[in-house]
This record gives sequence, C-alpha cells and structure tokens, in this order.
Amino acid sequence: MKKIFIFILILSITFFFACKPDQPSAPQLNVTLQELALSKIVMVGNSLTAGYQSSGMMEDFQLNSYPYQLFQQVASLTGATEFEQPLVSEPGIGLPAGDGIILTPLYLDSEGNLTSDTLTVSPLLLLKNALLSRPYDNLGVPGADLNDLLNTYGGVPTNPWFDMILRNPNFGNTTQLKQVAMLQPTMVLLWAGSNDVLGAALDGGDLDQITSQADFQSRMQQILTQLRNDLGAKPIIMANIPYVTDIPYINTVDHIFVGQGNTPVLFDNNLQVISFPGVPGDGYLPLLTVESNVEHITLEGLLAYQQGLGVPDSAYMVDNLGLQSAQASQLQSGMILAGLIPTGLPLGETMTLTSTESSTIKDAVDGFNTTINALATTFQVPVVDANAALTELNENGIDGASGRFVLVAPTNTAFSLDGVHANNAGNAIVANEFIKVINAILQLDTPIPEVNVSTKLGQYVPGMAKATLGKSILNVKKIFSKKEVF
Repeated sequence: MKKIFIFILILSITFFFACKPDQPSAPQLNVTLQELALSKIVMVGNSLTAGYQSSGMMEDFQLNSYPYQLFQQVASLTGATEFEQPLVSEPGIGLPAGDGIILTPLYLDSEGNLTSDTLTVSPLLLLKNALLSRPYDNLGVPGADLNDLLNTYGGVPTNPWFDMILRNPNFGNTTQLKQVAMLQPTMVLLWAGSNDVLGAALDGGDLDQITSQADFQSRMQQILTQLRNDLGAKPIIMANIPYVTDIPYINTVDHIFVGQGNTPVLFDNNLQVISFPGVPGDGYLPLLTVESNVEHITLEGLLAYQQGLGVPDSAYMVDNLGLQSAQASQLQSGMILAGLIPTGLPLGETMTLTSTESSTIKDAVDGFNTTINALATTFQVPVVDANAALTELNENGIDGASGRFVLVAPTNTAFSLDGVHANNAGNAIVANEFIKVINAILQLDTPIPEVNVSTKLGQYVPGMAKATLGKSILNVKKIFSKKEVF
C-alpha cells in the first residue's frame, strides 16, 4: 500500500551532489566496550520510526520521535550532541486533498475541532537540513515495507518521502540499509514490517494487501543478513509488530457492539449507545452495514455515521425491522432529536472489518512475529516486544498513558490525531521499551535512564478545551476518507 500522498518532491540539490558522506568521528577509547556501542546509533524503519504524527511530518513531532527521545537519554550519559533527522519546519507536510493540493498535518483549532489546512508553500521550502552531507541517523521512511528497505531508494511518485529522506541520487541511489552501512554505526535499531499488514486493516479488510508469510520471511532474513554483514558483531535490536487492529483508527467504537449477537447499534455524538422506547429487546436499533459479522467500525466509518450512513430511516424500519409506520416515524423523529441523520443507507465494506477479516489480519501478525523471533535467534538480535506493549497499553495503560482515541481520552492518549501513530507520550513509551532491552544486553555500570512519560502526557489538552466529540471529528472527511499506509 503506497498511496501516501501525491505531490512532486524532487530533491535536485546539486550543492552537495559530488560530496561524499561525512564519516562518523572515531569514538574515544577511554570508555568500555559496552559504552562504545552507544556512540553511534542509527534507526531504520517506517513512519513509526520517522516521527510521523497526525497524518504528517513536522519538526516538533520529529523531536519527539522515539529515536530522538532515546538519543536524548543516551546523550545524558555519553554527552553525545549529534543526531540528524530530516526535519520539516512548521506547519509541516501532510496528505493530499486532490487537484495538487497538499494538507498540513492534523491539528486542533481554537474551538477544539480536528482539522487540517491547505499547505500554501512548496514542501521543499520546509526542509530544514536537506543539505546535510551524510545520511541521516534516523532513516525511517513513512510507507516503507520490508521490500522497500531492501530495494527502494527513491523515485516513487506516490511516496516522495523516499526522495526527501534518502536524498538520492546524491548518495549513489542507496537504500535505507546501504545508508546505514555508510554511517558506520555502533548499534542499529530496526522496527519494520507493520506496513506489510497495516493497509489491510485501514482499508476495511482488504486482505490482498497482506504480504505472504514466505515473502516476509525471505525479506526479513535478507535485511538481517545485510545488517549483520555490514555491522559484524555490533548490536542490532529489532521490534516486533503490534496487532494493527488494536489501534484507535480501528477500535474506537468497539464498545457499541452489544447483545448476544455482538452487533453494532446506534450511538450518539459522545459514542454512547442509545436506547429507544418501544423497540423490542433492550431498545437498541441496529447500525446498518453492508457486511455481516462486523467486528470493528473504522474512524472513516465513524465519520460516515455522523453524516448519516448506517442510520436506519422509517422506511427501513418498516421494511426490515417489522415496525408499524407510525412507530417507525416516531423513532425517526427521536433519532433526529438525538443528533442522528436517518438515511437508511449502510456503512460501506471499506469502513468495517468482519470477524473473518480481523482474524486473518491477526493471524498474519502472529505469523510475522513468529518469523521475527526465529530469525532473531539465528542472527542473535534481541527483540523489543512492541506487540505486548500495545496490548498492555490498551488493557491497563502504561505510565499513565492509554491506547484510546484522542477525542475520547485527550489527557492521557498515547496516539496522535490520526488514530494510527504514536504521539509524544506514545513515542516515549516506545523509547523506554528499546532502552530496557539495550540496558539488558549492554549491562552498563550506569544504565540509560528511561523517559519520564508523564512529561509527555496531555499533548492535546489545551486545544480540547471547547471540543465535543461530535463537532471535532466532522471536519476531517478529507483525512479519514483516505486510508494511506503511513
């Protein structure tokens, strides 16, 4: 899934075309071998590594990426001062809106509405350090899958992030992995593979977007082989893949599934289910969906619901629920009073995930993680259990943070406004998961301190002061009607 956004981003920066990358300075020798491993850490991966938040890239997000937060903790021990990222000035670069229009990342306006603006300047003018004469230390490319790590160096019209971050042909048309070797790192952190399954979930169960288990195994083995050949015995640490159906984009309205059949029912703008007098049973009216056996409604589906899709009208209730015309008309009036828009039209299949689709996606992640664990043993690579961390975040919270959507839990959410990517607090949690593993394998006399997650919480609270869930999400049709892999 490579539909990131469409605009022309050609980095024809001739000022340093002939330059060779700077070689990292040789580490001082008055430190232990364990401490030497911290002298040059390079990160490889996709948007989760890049610091992508709220459907876009911006310097504030990047300076709160898990790689940069981890670097800051390491620097507190080593005194390191250099960690380069492809910084993007405000207002940031977001998604396309058609007709050549590019949006800013999502933000909360003064009324607490979730919105995005049209970018009024060329994206090229927002790139702060594109002339850096060596590869970046954070090489995460939004949208990259395993095949991209091995083979893609740029020139992808539907994903110009490759050109922006890898900056070829200035570096000899080199991939992420080849640029890692150019940097001569003392440690590499690898978090990749989520984009080999994420698109299937965001597109409402398009299972053709899941990489086969055989291809995933082959590509991950090639990645680790290349890294091990380039790094020798230097540490490589990788993270596994969280369940991509356990993110707010997918699970925000899971609680509206009620009854013995666990079916979705009508709910109000505060995401509370509505009981209507006179309706048989518990008084709930069904949410209309094209697909049967639905298990999840996506954020795109939530937006469509607030515009009337999925809400039965009086004609539907007479024809399909067996209600009398007078009762159906009365119920329709009650729905309107509750803020609903009865259309009698169902939510489309791209807005829902069925039980079968959800199970297939989960099984794919399980298979990928089994491969990761097996290869980690072969290549002696410790694994950060990001899958378990997301489960813990959703079930019990981590250090005061939760896995709920920002418009439901603005004070403690670990997710950004797009419901897919971590916010500042979520990135702090990821940084700490890596730090725990690094500390375990290096056995430093003074361990790397963990990030204080509490200092990253409440990122959206000032903008939420006047917000209500109903009005906040209504402005984002152009965002949540696009299901890019980020």
